[in-house]
Amino acid sequence: MTVRGELLDWSGCANARDVGGLPTGDGRVMASGVLLRTDSLDQLDAGGLQTVRGLHPGLVLDLRSDFETAAADHPLGDDPAYRIIPFVDPARDIERVAETEHTLADRYLGSVERNGSQVAAIMRAIAEAPDGPVIVHCASGKDRTGLLIALLLDLVGVPGDVICDDYSRSEELLDLTDHEHPLNRTSPQTMAKTLEHLHHRWGGAAGYLEAHGVNAAVLDRVRDRLLDRRP
Repeated sequence: MTVRGELLDWSGCANARDVGGLPTGDGRVMASGVLLRTDSLDQLDAGGLQTVRGLHPGLVLDLRSDFETAAADHPLGDDPAYRIIPFVDPARDIERVAETEHTLADRYLGSVERNGSQVAAIMRAIAEAPDGPVIVHCASGKDRTGLLIALLLDLVGVPGDVICDDYSRSEELLDLTDHEHPLNRTSPQTMAKTLEHLHHRWGGAAGYLEAHGVNAAVLDRVRDRLLDRRP
């Protein structure tokens, strides 16, 4: 039976969920209430915002690019936990050739290759953040957020099929199951190809992050933060 994280009742957000409870290959589980993924918190209504503030997050990580975050004030912009670290590296994004991205997996593989320095900065931010939930979001919570969550889950040893299932839930939660354009879907096969590339080229998330300058101590702090501490 597939284990799935808890859906979060954050009114205004459709794709908010906790990845707590997902199993690792060595018998441990992701800690609950520690890593929360969602679509943009700009969509929260007053009740949803009150719920999120009441969690007293240690880090609210906005993965959107500067042109997106400049469009409107973030509802948690006054919270010291709020940080903008764009997933997309603008210096490397000029290398992107969108015409060659025939599938969403193609887009993801290019993103992984170009945005390692940004992902490294994100990992350090998670490792250094004070106690409290880590909330990660982009716009819809499926692509940039999906990639980052997949990297984090792979880092702590969550099996690939579980990562793919977690990723694919965005499709149902955002009501994309009948969308005619495959680039707007989140099929498990897309993430499976991404993970295959990650492991073939880098040996997995740990090797990828180490190659982009994240040292072992930072990776250990991230693992300790995300995994359930109970024996």
